[in-house]
Amino acid sequence: MRAVIDARPALDPRRTGVGVYTQQLIRHLPHMDQGSEYVAWYLHAKGLLRPRRFFDSVSAPNLSERASRFPARVFEPLSSRLSRPRVEWSVDFDVLLATNFLPPATRSPGVVMVVHDLAYEQLPETAPHVNARWRRRFDQWLGEAAGVLVPSESTRRDLLAAHPVEPGRITVTPLGVDAEAYAPVPPAAIDAVLQRFGVDGRYALFVGGIEPRKNLEALVRAFATLAPGTRLVIAGGPVRWDPKAADRLDTAIAELPAAARARVVRTGYVSDKDKVALLSGATMLAYPSLYEGFGFPVLEGFAAGIPVLTSDVASLPEVAGDAAVLVDPHDEAAIANGIDQIFGDPDLRAMLSAAGVARASHFTWETTAKKTAEALHRAHGLVAG
Repeated sequence: MRAVIDARPALDPRRTGVGVYTQQLIRHLPHMDQGSEYVAWYLHAKGLLRPRRFFDSVSAPNLSERASRFPARVFEPLSSRLSRPRVEWSVDFDVLLATNFLPPATRSPGVVMVVHDLAYEQLPETAPHVNARWRRRFDQWLGEAAGVLVPSESTRRDLLAAHPVEPGRITVTPLGVDAEAYAPVPPAAIDAVLQRFGVDGRYALFVGGIEPRKNLEALVRAFATLAPGTRLVIAGGPVRWDPKAADRLDTAIAELPAAARARVVRTGYVSDKDKVALLSGATMLAYPSLYEGFGFPVLEGFAAGIPVLTSDVASLPEVAGDAAVLVDPHDEAAIANGIDQIFGDPDLRAMLSAAGVARASHFTWETTAKKTAEALHRAHGLVAG
């Protein structure tokens, strides 16, 4: 089997969860399925003058790279409207793994699409970028794809409830976490990052893109009701599909009482290195999202060994198990009480920390890659007859 992986999300300079997912699949799939050939496909117009490789560190003989020399600003509208240029014009393949919902233009019957969540249906106001054309293409590909991957049983239920997809074509492939990458860093490294961002004392940390479904405006209002002596650090930058969400968050912070406003720190987008340092220094992770297809930051908090507060909706209880404090994300008092409980109870923090580390060990990228490879082979068998 020769499989193409849409590697474009992995090359985003400001990778979010989809980018991390794609990067880890490229890293692990070739090793977990050594009898197959994998091709990381992406756009790289500058490669005409300055060719380069992006995934040499994978060191797998069955992984190659193929770049299409089209600027993204040209490729995207052509691909979505005219269904060309097609991937098969630059690389032959049996199956194509569409890592971010819709595949690039192709006429191949061997498409396996990854549906990370149904946020655009569950909370349409949080997905202003999803227009009628995108919805039509999504429905079309759901009907034509040889396989569909989802990261949780929750997302599988959402998909089946809203779309006429054959259940047998859907495979649940939970995400993983590289526990070693989130191991606590030395105090000096933590102090350097905290000093740079102007953070002192104990703090609750949020990590993720600034978008409406992350429920950040409610989080800052809930935090403002707590007693002085702690900070809330929000680490994340605007998302492309709703850049005004960051402005709305800034407005919500500006409307807080002065004393509370001074205890909220916005770092903007942070590097992986800075994120690990912030996690290492945090008293807890606060992630009261309104909806998630999986909830990757929860695993990051677990792997870092810090207590986690998250929501009791969608996939989050499925990921968190009994290793986190779960709250109603629509209840600001419940969010505040949960944060206050974790800050105020060292025994609870110790219990949650140990439970989180143990929970994270059940989610590995090797397992994600293994389940993904199995789904790709099933799709290949289906289209090959």
